[in-house]
Amino acid sequence: MNLRVLHENQMLQTGGKSVGQTQKTEQTGSAKIAYRLAQGIRNMNVGDTFTGKVTNLDGQALELMLADKSTLSAKLSQRMNINVGQTMSFEISSNSGGKVQLTPLYANLAGDSQITKALMGAELPVNPENAEMVQSMMEEGMKIDAGSLLEMAKTVNSNPDAAPSTIVQMTKLGIPITEENAVQFELYKNNSHQIASEISHLAEGYSDLAKTGISVNNEILNIFTGPVDEGTVQLLQSAVKENTGNPAADMADINDGAVIQTEEGNTGNGAKNVIAGQDTPSGTEGIKEGGEILYGKNAVTENLGKLFSEDERNALAGRLEEIGVPKSLTSNVRSTDITSSQTLDLIKAAIDEFSKTSENKEQFKDSLKNLIESNEYGKLLKNVITGKMLLSPEDVADKEKIKEYFERIVRDTTKMSQLLNNTGRGDTTLAKGTENLRQNVDFLNQLNQTFTYIQLPLKLNDQSAHGDLYVYTNKKKLASKDGNVSALLHLDMEHLGTMDVHVSMNQESNVTTHFIMQKAELLDFIAEHLTELDDRLNKRGYKVKSDVALNREAKSVPEIMFNTGRSEKLIQKLTFDVKA
Repeated sequence: MNLRVLHENQMLQTGGKSVGQTQKTEQTGSAKIAYRLAQGIRNMNVGDTFTGKVTNLDGQALELMLADKSTLSAKLSQRMNINVGQTMSFEISSNSGGKVQLTPLYANLAGDSQITKALMGAELPVNPENAEMVQSMMEEGMKIDAGSLLEMAKTVNSNPDAAPSTIVQMTKLGIPITEENAVQFELYKNNSHQIASEISHLAEGYSDLAKTGISVNNEILNIFTGPVDEGTVQLLQSAVKENTGNPAADMADINDGAVIQTEEGNTGNGAKNVIAGQDTPSGTEGIKEGGEILYGKNAVTENLGKLFSEDERNALAGRLEEIGVPKSLTSNVRSTDITSSQTLDLIKAAIDEFSKTSENKEQFKDSLKNLIESNEYGKLLKNVITGKMLLSPEDVADKEKIKEYFERIVRDTTKMSQLLNNTGRGDTTLAKGTENLRQNVDFLNQLNQTFTYIQLPLKLNDQSAHGDLYVYTNKKKLASKDGNVSALLHLDMEHLGTMDVHVSMNQESNVTTHFIMQKAELLDFIAEHLTELDDRLNKRGYKVKSDVALNREAKSVPEIMFNTGRSEKLIQKLTFDVKA
């Protein structure tokens, strides 16, 4: 346990971690009590003890009432079985340089006789770490005997940086215990594991890195978007040669499936674009929030009208013209007649072409430097990188595409790590974030050996979205003994908030769905659309019955997944967690 006592300009710190400050009770009401408390503890010798009664407990934060009725706030550095009203004793384990380390006495564990007896039977020290280990093993329903405890203690001691409870849970779940896996497991337990949020931060870091130089920018483009598209190069060469006409229609045939098709009779901003297989209105409408149009805020979009304001599009088009791109092509940027990915492809083609053919190479380099250092280019690059590192919803149904996606994430992050190391940035926050993403994917593969589970970082509604796909069942048996399958669809959305959809299906294809909302005002909205959902599923051969209810409590997917075997009753679940 680490304690820190504050008194005006004097501070007594124990254990090196901030845990609160001395609070004076109404009975004393005097600052002298706090000062005497600080001085008294400071003047103690190693081995001296003092005792306090737990008067308040909130998570790992607690308050102790001491003998003089003063109250000391403290924070547990490790989990212990403590209750309000319990009297605890502490020993001074070190006292030097104004820092005092307090250690809970082993006697504090005497209240839990089972833990104490188990440790004593295995001849293990009765200390907080071992107590946490035994308590976790009990919670996981694991065998508690001398041999099991000694073996677990050996594993815990071999991983001193991980909490004993983490090592116990990983052992129970059959997850290989390594330093990297332990870090990732704790991130998952804390619900800080989302690949989608990591991608957003990394994409911003990569776009900032691209501004540091032309060669670095080109390397980043090669990693995330691949080689220059020959069709785009030919289109650019033709436009430069002719310098007339409007090749917008030719642009529809390039860029990795992000195709623009214009309905017959419609042109310009009135056209209906088909982007990546999704119908979306074109034009210059940005993302609206609170009545204000916010261009590019958290956007992951192929629509330049949603990514940029008109002024930003004009600025970007102007910088493209400065490096030699004809106005016949930049006009498509101004009018949003090409997509975000096509715009970046055009820039890549211009860099490849004009770096070889430009008559004034120094002027070209200066213009190119101005382009890649601009805010507009940074926003475009971040948007495209984010989109490339996320899954499209239509890809989720194809397990091969999901497999290819994660293989690409590992490949791209490995290349980025090499680039960062080669440019002397191996110890930067960006490098650590890139490595963490790779380790997350590696850990995800480890989890999949035990759970039918996958993360789905999605492009959804022009924003990134986090998803968890989890089948709560034994890997070797995907249905219960009676042939029924139960599932949970968990959604966490910006406007609808949290929504859980419990789904169960029997062998006769009878499907029951229960929509659980956390926002009461959305109950009627969901209820109005249940009939539409039921009709669609009925047409697919299912017999569907749905209802909606309110429940303000929700659990994260890892919390559900890692609590297998606990006393609470859990449904077999298929979980899909979306943050949009």
